[in-house]
Amino acid sequence: MKKRLWLRVLLILLLLIAVLAGGAAWWIRREIQPLETAFQPQLIRLRDAKTPEEMAKLLSERKLLRNPKLLTFWLEWKKKEQIKEGDYEFSPDMSMTQIADILIHERFTQNWVTFPEGWTFARMAERIEERGIGDKEAFMKLCREPERFNETGFPLPSDSLEGYLFPNTYRIPPGSGEEEAIKTLLGGFKTYVYEPYKEEIQKSGFTLHEILTIASMIEKEAFHQKDRPLISAVIHNRLKKRMPLQIDATVLYGMGQWKSRVLYEDLRHPSEYNTYRRQGLPPGPIANMGLASLKAALEPASVDYLFYVAQADGYHRFTETYADHLRAIREIRGKP
Repeated sequence: MKKRLWLRVLLILLLLIAVLAGGAAWWIRREIQPLETAFQPQLIRLRDAKTPEEMAKLLSERKLLRNPKLLTFWLEWKKKEQIKEGDYEFSPDMSMTQIADILIHERFTQNWVTFPEGWTFARMAERIEERGIGDKEAFMKLCREPERFNETGFPLPSDSLEGYLFPNTYRIPPGSGEEEAIKTLLGGFKTYVYEPYKEEIQKSGFTLHEILTIASMIEKEAFHQKDRPLISAVIHNRLKKRMPLQIDATVLYGMGQWKSRVLYEDLRHPSEYNTYRRQGLPPGPIANMGLASLKAALEPASVDYLFYVAQADGYHRFTETYADHLRAIREIRGKP
């Protein structure tokens, strides 16, 4: 009798253990499942190393992970004490174990590429080749053939895509090709520039191409955000007075080189981008600008400045008259 009772208790305990084990297995299986079924890649850029707990919290906040505590436990159990700085790519359709594998083996992504504000398409072409996306020369050739991209949904110029390749961080995997890269950059322009600012540009009194040209000059001339609307005001004021813009950055663009200081001999360069010799706007943008410069082009400061000169700290000194401008130059350069 006692033996039967003991066997019954043992069977109940075994059944209970099996139920608990099954329940735990079901819970763990559920917790490590992806949050979504769609592939929606996100870039996680770590500038500093993180602990497993910090990384798990970040992934949870980005809606990429179901259970941050479980990932923390898993990483620590796998002896991963620190997540190394670098660029990682995750998607909500990844399971927790797939995410952990990327972190444990430090599988840095090469799928994301950043194009800083103020870069020309020639500089972008170098980045395209550096990251194995495509050939530099082929990229630049396509940038000079805007008619190849007429289905963008916004007007393009006839000779160059300069100014229309929006600087940002994009997912462009190695081997994607030059044409795909350009379509991605043009897509960024449509999303961040054309659609949000289309009506404002139409009301500005300038064409899209002209506003981009003004914005690109601001981008290349301004080092500090405070100066952008002031430089924009100088450009607008000079255009109204039909004065030559005399923008150093346009001269350098026409020369095909960038340097810290423009020499007097450079000002004689016979380029259509030389705004010392040519009145009005140059033929087109001289760089691919960011939103801050675009906004400054659309909203210049309400001032009467016509001149500015750069100071050692990167800021500019603005003046209304040529006499004051010359005085500012002497003071900045320490000449009486």
